[in-house]
Formats: sequence, C-alpha cells, structure tokens
Amino acid sequence: MLKFEEIKLEDKSRFEKYTKCHGYHNLEASFANIFIWRRGMNIRMATDDLAMYLHLSTKDISFVLPPLLGNCDTSILEPMLRCEEFLESRGEPFLMKGVTVPLKERIERDCPGRYVMVPDRANFEYVYNAQDLIKLEGKKYHAKRNHINRLLEEHSFEYRRYTPDDYDLCMALYDAWLESKGGLTQSIRNERWATEEALRNLEPLGLKCGLLFVDGKLEGFSIGEKFGDMAIIHVEKANPNLRGAYPLINREFARHEFSDVKYINREEDMGIEGLRKAKLSYHPAFFVEKYTCTRAQ
Repeated sequence: MLKFEEIKLEDKSRFEKYTKCHGYHNLEASFANIFIWRRGMNIRMATDDLAMYLHLSTKDISFVLPPLLGNCDTSILEPMLRCEEFLESRGEPFLMKGVTVPLKERIERDCPGRYVMVPDRANFEYVYNAQDLIKLEGKKYHAKRNHINRLLEEHSFEYRRYTPDDYDLCMALYDAWLESKGGLTQSIRNERWATEEALRNLEPLGLKCGLLFVDGKLEGFSIGEKFGDMAIIHVEKANPNLRGAYPLINREFARHEFSDVKYINREEDMGIEGLRKAKLSYHPAFFVEKYTCTRAQ
C-alpha cells in the first residue's frame, strides 16, 4: 500500500529524479509548484520501486496525479493499480487529474479499456512564445502596448529583482489586491499561502521574483522559474487600479529573467471567465492539455 507523506524542501532532489529527465512541461512536474501549494491543497507524496505519486485533498475533492515513472520503459499499469488501491482504502472512487496527452496515451496503451479520459479545459495550461511576451510586436498586441505606453507617459518606473527585505512590501501589495477582490475565499487563501511560501524559499526552490516600482512605489511583482526550455510563471500580482501595471510587469519579468527560454507557461485559468479572457488576450502558442481519468464502467 502506498504511504503518502508530507512534502519537505529536502525532497526536491528525490522528486526531480522522476521528472527532470522525462521532458515534462506540466505544472505537476515542477517541485516548486507542488511545494508552494502543498499546504492549501494538502499535497502529499509517495515513492516506491516503480514511480512517484502525489495525492491532493480538500474538503471538496480528493484525487491523485498520474504516477511519474522512475523508468520510462516500465508499464504504467501497476502504478495505476496502486493508485486505485490507495483511493479505495480511503473509501473513495478512483479520480486522477492532471493527465497530459503523453501520459494519456501511455495509460491507454498500457491499460486498454480500463479508464475513461475527459478533457479538463479549466486546467489547460497556457504556453506562449517568450519573444512574443517580451517584444509585444504586431497588431495582436496593440492594446497591450497602448496600456504600457499610457503608463510610461504619465509615470516613471523601475524594475528590479526581489530581496528578502521586500517581503512585507510584496505581501502588502497582495493584500491590497485581495481587498479589491472582496476579501478572502478559500482559493485566495490557498494562493496567499503559496505566495508566502514562494517568497520565503526562492533560492532553494530555484525561483525568481521581479518587482515593478512606479513613481517609487511597488505596484507589481511576479514569481517564476526556468523549467527546461520554458519558464513557468507561478504568481503575478499588480495594482488593478493602475492601468498598464499588469502588462508592464509581465513584459519586464520576461525580458529581464527569461529572455533565454523558448516558451513561457502562464498556467491555467481555473475556469474563471475573466482570467480566461486575459490569458487568451496574450495569444498562446499552444496549450498543455489536461484530462481527468476515471474507471470505465
């Protein structure tokens, strides 16, 4: 039976044994992402002779992520059966989320007819050409350039990297953003915890944080990491009342920290209409598609 345990910083090297060499591009393969969300989503990890497993649970849902094989040539059937056994021991139906297309194909090949896959559009990840976000060239980015230019005509700005002395400034900006959204919900509380964890552990997690100051005041920050041939943006917050702040921190963070990568992954929209519209407005190059997996009847 799988034994799931709390995730600690020192698990990073063990975790990456199952991800770094296999070319994964999805968020679930990022230790930093798993670590900063471990509290809000109660994420726990198990490993055995075949794979690494992750279990997530809240008061509303319990599910596993696809097992990540230690050896890519191994059949995924036995690790899938071990996931089933674990959830069954909790008295829960089998539910697996975060199944990418390559994993879907492997599961269908190694476990024919056993599972049903349904697209999970709310968790598709948006991936952009890095140079598109840096240069914002062409007609399709006209509105973004206009917002930035309007801000620059009326204000001075400075971009610089985060230092530990900036922690309180960033969290104060986060809380101001939170107030503009009407206060805490459980999802925002989880995101706030994730932001705190990221800022407190930037170096051991391999994260970068960029700050946007406008007229000397912090008006935006972004947290991300280099991940293979792409970067992942885990957190981005800006003053919603300052027109141009979001596109400017987006551009400057990409320009200063990730000009050497091919793609930038700006994560999912969680099915939130406004967030989906904003992410589509940057014209993704492609999506990392995700599927939900259940047992066939």
